[in-house]
Amino acid sequence: MDKNIIVRNATPQDATGISIVQAYTWGTAYKGLMPDSVLERRITGTKANSDRLESIIESGRFKYVVAEYKGAVVGFASYGKSRDENYPRRGEIGALYVLKGFAGCGTGRALFEFSAQKLKQLGYTAMIINCLTGNPSVEFYKHMGGIIAGQRTDRIFDGHTITEDILKFEL
Repeated sequence: MDKNIIVRNATPQDATGISIVQAYTWGTAYKGLMPDSVLERRITGTKANSDRLESIIESGRFKYVVAEYKGAVVGFASYGKSRDENYPRRGEIGALYVLKGFAGCGTGRALFEFSAQKLKQLGYTAMIINCLTGNPSVEFYKHMGGIIAGQRTDRIFDGHTITEDILKFEL
């Protein structure tokens, strides 16, 4: 990994950077996998999402970690107790996004490993990740040791639904 990239726990001040990374990566990674209206809503909702994330980070409900390059957030992950009722005793990496220009140089791996280690410290021995079906990132998760255990459907903006592959990992 580039020595100028620092992986650390997020602070409330990182919320805007996280929100920008999320909007950009949804637009690049999910083009053709989600309706354009959903992707556009993520972009136009960047400020509101930033305010929401700031509150979540402050509360500690779900933990966030960022990859920072020269003071700017270039990637992030979130982790915590599984939100999936079928996996109640597992941890979960709920999000992992890296700007395209910083992919392929170890940033995603560093965010994944940092989050997995934190889940292990919280006492979890296994975790899950949900990956949008059709997203090529599923290959990264398989490379990191994930095994597809099933699928789930989730309702998102404007009544649209998505299907996600559920990957299981041992910690």
